[in-house]
Amino acid sequence: MSTQRPDLTLRLVRRLIGWFAPGREVQAMSDLTHLRGPLRLVAVFAVTVVLPGLVLAWLSFRSVRGEELAVVEEAKGRAERAADAMLEQTAAIFEEFEATVQRRLASGRSPLDALPELSPFLRVAFRLDDSGELAAPFEPPRERLPVSSDVTLTGAWLGAQRTELIDGDPARAAELYARIGAEARGVQVEALASFAQARALQRAGRAPEALAIYRDVLARGADVRDPNGFRLGDLARLKLAEAALPNDTAVAVSSLRALVEELLTRRWTLGVASEAPLIARALDLLDPHAPRDWLATSRGRLEDRSRMMFYGEQLYPELAVVTAGSTGLRVAGASVHYEVTHRTLWATLWYSDDHYAFALDRMEISKKLTEVADLTSRADPSITVLLTGPEERRDEGALALRSLAPWLPGWSILILPSDSGDIRRSQARQRNERLVLISAALTLIAAGAILSGRMVARELEIAREKADFAANVSHELRSPITQIRVKGEALQLGLIDDEEEAREHYDAIVREAERLTRLVNNVLDFAAIERGAKSYTLRPGDLGEAVRAAVETARYSAETRKLEMQLDLPDSLPVVRFDPEAIAQVMQNLISNAAKYGDKGGWIGVSAWAVPDGVEVRVSDRGIGIPAKDVPRVFDRFYRSGDSETRRRKGTGIGLTIVKYIMEAHGGAVRVASVPGEGTTFTIHFPTGPSATSPKERQHGQTSVR
Repeated sequence: MSTQRPDLTLRLVRRLIGWFAPGREVQAMSDLTHLRGPLRLVAVFAVTVVLPGLVLAWLSFRSVRGEELAVVEEAKGRAERAADAMLEQTAAIFEEFEATVQRRLASGRSPLDALPELSPFLRVAFRLDDSGELAAPFEPPRERLPVSSDVTLTGAWLGAQRTELIDGDPARAAELYARIGAEARGVQVEALASFAQARALQRAGRAPEALAIYRDVLARGADVRDPNGFRLGDLARLKLAEAALPNDTAVAVSSLRALVEELLTRRWTLGVASEAPLIARALDLLDPHAPRDWLATSRGRLEDRSRMMFYGEQLYPELAVVTAGSTGLRVAGASVHYEVTHRTLWATLWYSDDHYAFALDRMEISKKLTEVADLTSRADPSITVLLTGPEERRDEGALALRSLAPWLPGWSILILPSDSGDIRRSQARQRNERLVLISAALTLIAAGAILSGRMVARELEIAREKADFAANVSHELRSPITQIRVKGEALQLGLIDDEEEAREHYDAIVREAERLTRLVNNVLDFAAIERGAKSYTLRPGDLGEAVRAAVETARYSAETRKLEMQLDLPDSLPVVRFDPEAIAQVMQNLISNAAKYGDKGGWIGVSAWAVPDGVEVRVSDRGIGIPAKDVPRVFDRFYRSGDSETRRRKGTGIGLTIVKYIMEAHGGAVRVASVPGEGTTFTIHFPTGPSATSPKERQHGQTSVR
């Protein structure tokens, strides 16, 4: 089986070659034999590099769209993370508020006190009872009470006020107020008249009488309110304490502090600003006598309560609407329900039988969230974070969208790209980078394939050159060997007629032996050069003598071919360093080459001269010349021109290669100039001076180089 498979493969290959290249089966099979190793390398390269590279390139082309989508997904991912972060900060605002309310309710503490502790955005809070009536911290607004429905009585009241305030007769006014009280048919008017009488008496300097009436009012009409909404009992207590403060300070201070605490904890009436000025007056009276921290705390409580009163008066009209909408949301666990009005965010919840309503400043919350959105946008300049309300349009190009429900119903966090074209540019950049990489990979694969093809072609060319070299060497060896054998047999068998003919045979044997020696030397030297084992010993010497000896050695062979040898040497040449045997080989190869390709010209010229940087030797002929396309390759190994005229001449293709190697080993160079049909000139250059050798080499006088 193992012996039949190669035969079958070869037959198939031979048949395919016969189909595509009829008549070239033998040459093609010979090439395949020579290229078996390189073809294996090419096959491995194709399987391990080209094929995977093409597959990867195809997959990369297919993934370009995926990369574009990945850019969008990456942008969306950043937007989603930014939206989640902002949503977490928003949730923290409301969750902290809800948790604090829950803790207060669970501990029994009212969530209506110290509102800034619940939330910095909280403005006012209300508590309603099970029937929906306002239970704390305020009373519903009420109309101002008239002094009396009796017009004459009202006229008497106005007359008493005119006497007191305009006429400046408080004693007379006190009598008028006393008459109104005596004629009054209700507790309200009687209490109002008594309080006014006491005030007038106090102004008239009759303080004991006034204080007695204040006490009577405090006992019988404390809950009666004057037309401005002040409770007469509160006013009477303030007046009594103020009067007692100089003489009975401790009792007065205690009374005033009790009044302040009572007023701060009492339900205020919406629309009636009565408690606040009383507390402020009491605190002013207590300022020299009460502890500093208590005064500061009380003033802070007054400020908070007054602020709540301000917002409570504004937001009370919305309270009924908001609480009516959440009446049915009596969820266990004090769950908070949110509802948005024009400027307010209402948070309502039921706890036991109480209904709480917290008014948060929606504009301040929006401002805070907008600041967070701006910080988020600055943290990632590629996105823009917006806070959108119910009436604002949703942008279709949004990267992320988060609803702020249930805290801000209808409101959303919207994430947009800062530059709408940035994603497209990123996609284009990613696509271009991927295409460039793919193109570069394909280019490298193509270059590798081309180089592999050229390598195979070069290997094939070298294989053919080696085959030609072997054939040429065999032919070159056969010719001198045949001549030596024929001439020797003629001498051995006595087929020579005279001494002159015998001498010619001896000369021919010597000449062909020398030719055979040169050929063998060239082959051996070329093999040593290929192995890197060839070395030369350079010594200072007279190059002219070496050239003259080489010419004289070759002259007899040239003359037998009827070639004229012309030598032109100056009397002296600069001393250069060279290996005499190597230079003799160079000259023999160049002269032999000139004799081979210049025989039609009948002339070989050898000359030498000094140049500024060394010595040059020129070998010229007037033969067939070298085609211009072949000039750059004449020194390549095994190379022989494809010209038919050149091919008819014998040669191995290594002589000029050896010449070039020897000259480079000497630090010199060889160049060629040729005109087809006119002749060829080879020039070898030997350097002189310190650049030719190192100081150590000059010290020892000789150099061994490879």
